[in-house]
Amino acid sequence: MKRPAANPRKPIQRPPLDTAELDAAVGFWLRLAQQRDLRAFGDRVSGGGISQLGYAILLVLEANPRCRPAELGEAVRVRQPNLGEPLESLAALGLVSRAPDPGDRRAQVLALTPEGRRRLGELKAAHAGLIEGYREALGARGYDELIALLRRFTQRKAD
Repeated sequence: MKRPAANPRKPIQRPPLDTAELDAAVGFWLRLAQQRDLRAFGDRVSGGGISQLGYAILLVLEANPRCRPAELGEAVRVRQPNLGEPLESLAALGLVSRAPDPGDRRAQVLALTPEGRRRLGELKAAHAGLIEGYREALGARGYDELIALLRRFTQRKAD
């Protein structure tokens, strides 16, 4: 028995969805921007096993050798309990070392290892390329304004 030919219907043209309120929502655009930045960062440093938080940790440790985890958490704006996993990951990669604080043997201090310094140099070069792409897309002034606005927005107390 022969099947009837499929009915070649044209797809129904539907009007675009109304997204006016969504278009005015800061959180929506921040989420999209973060997703784009995470993807771009991951593409540039792929295979390294280092997240954006890991990169931030390495930057802070380079500028502040032998800081304590609590100080590091404050600098990268992450609660100390949430630093455990990224620090373990960086230590497992041989990029960060922990040692007892000479002034208080109960506390630990963190530092970059020689491999951590080497790897951070590579990450900085990759990140500089990412920033350059953003500056090209937004213009240098637009990029600087975006950073200033985000800094102002994130430093303001929540309403």
